[in-house]
Amino acid sequence: MTDLTLNGFLLPSILMGLGIAIDVAIATISRFRDRTMTFRNWTLPVALSHILLPAFGYYGWWMLGQAFHQLGLVLGLTAFVIITIFLYESFCEWIDSEPVVSLAPLTNRALKWLDADSRGRLVMVLAVSMDALWSGPAKAAQAESGGWSTGEVLVSFLIAGVVVAIVAEISLLIALLLNRVSFQNTHGMALAIVAGKYAEVVVLFSFGLLSIRNGFSAWWGLGSLYECIAVSALLIGVLWLVYWRRLKRVELEELNSA
Repeated sequence: MTDLTLNGFLLPSILMGLGIAIDVAIATISRFRDRTMTFRNWTLPVALSHILLPAFGYYGWWMLGQAFHQLGLVLGLTAFVIITIFLYESFCEWIDSEPVVSLAPLTNRALKWLDADSRGRLVMVLAVSMDALWSGPAKAAQAESGGWSTGEVLVSFLIAGVVVAIVAEISLLIALLLNRVSFQNTHGMALAIVAGKYAEVVVLFSFGLLSIRNGFSAWWGLGSLYECIAVSALLIGVLWLVYWRRLKRVELEELNSA
């Protein structure tokens, strides 16, 4: 029977929601000069995308696993690679560097038919939602580890969506307050955003580690999400120490230009 306690089901579901909501908060707050963002054109689309995209990613991964049981290792490795490439591409953007590999060509072709204004808004929503798509394979790993039922998986998507909606609305409120403030020094805000990005990458990369760990479950058994978070925090912490000055400099430039 699935453990429905905080640690067994609720906390992993909330963590996944927070992991894919941190970039929503960062994007919302960092664009505090944009007065057009509302619940209708921002929070609602973002919340829906963070429910539907993980479900699409999860069930696509789940069906592959059911159809080809021997592909467990391949799927685990592939999920890890996809999540890692996504985070790598995001990190390159944060340090103002051109990525060698990118997932963008796979997600941008479908937007050609939209007008400029709608495309800009949709691109903005998708930009903070693509981690939700790639979280689908990661959620498959967590569901397998926790022995979640089909109903529990569905509820976990809704929990994550609600978490994203709450974070987006709180961020909109903060952005509204910031819009009324005349900043003389943006260093503190830049530091907070860089720290938030660290938390985002740690949580998402931990699910990637869990995917690859569960790919070897036939030999080692299923992995633990919290062990993966600890390893992720250490690895990403080293990366942040190396690039801290550059991350802060780029963020300051973006804030000042806003």
